[in-house]
Amino acid sequence: MANYYEMSVSELEAERDRLAEKMMASNDTAEIELLSQDFEGIEDILNERDPMAED
Repeated sequence: MANYYEMSVSELEAERDRLAEKMMASNDTAEIELLSQDFEGIEDILNERDPMAED
């Protein structure tokens, strides 16, 4: 797992988009679950950095 706290906002957004695409392309429930955990972690970090941002 990457250290998301060391990434810039633009890097986090790019990684979030990459994970979303990978989740949509996957047919493996276990893989989707793992990817979604990373996706949610990135969302949490982005919200911490900009608490005024809307989802």
